[in-house]
Amino acid sequence: MRSGKGAAISPHRGDDLALERATLALVNMVAYTGSSRRHAHTFSRCTGVALPNADIRFLEYLSGRGALAVSAVASALAIDLSLASRHARELAAIGLVQRTSDPEDRRRTLVRLTSRGRDLLDRWLLAWSADYETPIQGWPEGDVERLAEWFDLVHLRLAAALPDRPQAAARERWLDLSPSEQGTPAHRRLVSSVVGLIAWVGQSRGFDELLVQLRAPIRQLGFFTLRVVSREGPLSVAEVADRMGVEHSQASRRLTQLSSLGLVDRAVDAFDRRSNLVRVSRRGRTLERRVLEAQLQGFSGILDPMGDDQREQLTGLVERYVGGLLAEPAAERA
Repeated sequence: MRSGKGAAISPHRGDDLALERATLALVNMVAYTGSSRRHAHTFSRCTGVALPNADIRFLEYLSGRGALAVSAVASALAIDLSLASRHARELAAIGLVQRTSDPEDRRRTLVRLTSRGRDLLDRWLLAWSADYETPIQGWPEGDVERLAEWFDLVHLRLAAALPDRPQAAARERWLDLSPSEQGTPAHRRLVSSVVGLIAWVGQSRGFDELLVQLRAPIRQLGFFTLRVVSREGPLSVAEVADRMGVEHSQASRRLTQLSSLGLVDRAVDAFDRRSNLVRVSRRGRTLERRVLEAQLQGFSGILDPMGDDQREQLTGLVERYVGGLLAEPAAERA
């Protein structure tokens, strides 16, 4: 869940949507980082258990929930039932998940976290949430409280706009785990607000719906691959696989699709004629721009109008907070 580099906060003077842009910078950092190798690396460092991102997402969805049918988890995570079943088997083999037959339908398999799995997820939650408190150290209590109110409102309106999305239990669990004497009430509210928003974003699959609305030929994982190439390219297939924490064959399939759709261009590596590099095409950049514009339009449409002074103040707070998350050395810890 930890965010890292890859977004920039620009001055907001003269930008009527600066508040939305700054808030989306946080939302997008979370969405993008959850599909990167950095996410899995940080999980391994914090918990001592090395897992791919897909397994981490499976565990995070189970956190705070009772026994669930594997088919229900597959639907919530938008993955094939066969793939969800494989995740369940592999996680059960290392003692993080328990698999049982549904007593009402023996053909159906139920999964739930084991005590070891719950302990692992608790350590992970406390580890990544700590970074989101760092930028507000030394802030006036009033500013922290206003920022918490804003993130609460954003979470409420996003959840109302997408009511069919799973509601994560991370906020409530963080409040249970974090000592009540740790931090001021305003700081605790801010961290719990951000934890709730981030956990919801991580499970919302918001990009899929947006790409469908735009009639884009790709879905969320394809778009995240495009974004990696756009931000860091030109890249080889191996480099894309490394940055996204996926197998070489999976990266190759995604890039082949993007290339066939004209969203990336292939070129021969000048230093190694045997290696092909990919870079984002003009059509790919156009799709990126359309996605951001649609995000801003949809985001601004679900929030209440506010006065210029209130908007200016909130914009400054959000930009300062997100800028702190992106700053060194916090970003390097990811």
